[in-house]
Amino acid sequence: MLIDDRPPLLRYAISLASVATALSVASLLPYRADPSHFTLFFVAVMVSAWYGGLGAGLLATILSALSLDYFFIAPIHSITLDWRALLRLSTFVLVSLVTSSLTAARKRAEEALRQAHAELENRVRERTAELAEANESLRAEISERKRAEKELWRLQKEMGRVERLAALGRMTGTIAHELGTPLNSVLGYTQLLAQEELSESARRRLTIIETQVQRMGDIIQHYLSRTRGSPRRDQVNINDLVGETLLLLDPIFQQHGIRVTTNLSDSLLLLHGDDASLQRVLINVLDNAVDATEEGGLLKIATCASASSDANGPGIIIEITDSGAGIPSELLPKIFDLFVTTKPSGKGTGFGLVVCQEIVKAHGGTIDIDSQVGQGTSVRIFLPTDQRFGEPAPVEGTT
Repeated sequence: MLIDDRPPLLRYAISLASVATALSVASLLPYRADPSHFTLFFVAVMVSAWYGGLGAGLLATILSALSLDYFFIAPIHSITLDWRALLRLSTFVLVSLVTSSLTAARKRAEEALRQAHAELENRVRERTAELAEANESLRAEISERKRAEKELWRLQKEMGRVERLAALGRMTGTIAHELGTPLNSVLGYTQLLAQEELSESARRRLTIIETQVQRMGDIIQHYLSRTRGSPRRDQVNINDLVGETLLLLDPIFQQHGIRVTTNLSDSLLLLHGDDASLQRVLINVLDNAVDATEEGGLLKIATCASASSDANGPGIIIEITDSGAGIPSELLPKIFDLFVTTKPSGKGTGFGLVVCQEIVKAHGGTIDIDSQVGQGTSVRIFLPTDQRFGEPAPVEGTT
């Protein structure tokens, strides 16, 4: 606290108290003008000047001079001075005044230095706060720029992906159109064969062939309708679709000696989607699992209902797990890119999972793959349910 900030009454009260203390202590000494008396009052003057400034020091000097003359310089209890007493008292007053002035000046200098130091600290704190704020703003700007660059890179990759998918779509539409005529011919001859006398097993196999040729025709029509922007949507029973797909691929499972187990939930809701497209997803994933699994391997298919969460609403989860070779970790992040495949050259095209992802996305769902080399692969497909179809989908074979 500065001297000027202290209350004047308190400053002069300290001066009076200092002189009174010196007088009390000096009274305990012999009643004569001993140097110790001067020293006590000299200290009182210094304390007064240090605390109260020059004014308080002058007051202490006057009171000290009067006290010395009245109480300690003969004659006692009167103010009568000879030239020796006057000389000693004048010397005390002069020294006290100089000391008081110097003490007050030193105190003011210390307080001014302290105030300057405090102001400097305040300025340093303010400047530090400004620099910290600027640094935080710069960090935020750098972070935002990195995020923007990352988003731009993602969009560029997505644009490349869309361009490749667009080219694939045009190529697919052309192929679908060209395959329509020969498939119709195959279907016609199949129907003619069905009119001939055949054994029961041959007729059953012919029925399967006819069904699959018709499905191929539906697939072609689906791609053509997608090219025109009008895909077909209907109610889909996922458990029935899984059962039909497994029946269709059963000869392949037997040929490769793969055991298939299912765990289908009996409380699934119906989906609103394209059953042919969803079956292509199942066929592609199961076909990949068969290629990755050695003879005697195991393939598991499970379905279950998924409750609503922050990221997704209610839906159905289809999980297909195999005991195959797995996918290398460096290839797993790119597994949904075009032309990326783990199959040997000439056997895989790198289209299957791309098509699967696009179909699942078109249904508002997600597809995720988790795999470890030597331990197998798990494909998790989430498809949101349409609340307009609130009835449970029965498991195939149940009522």
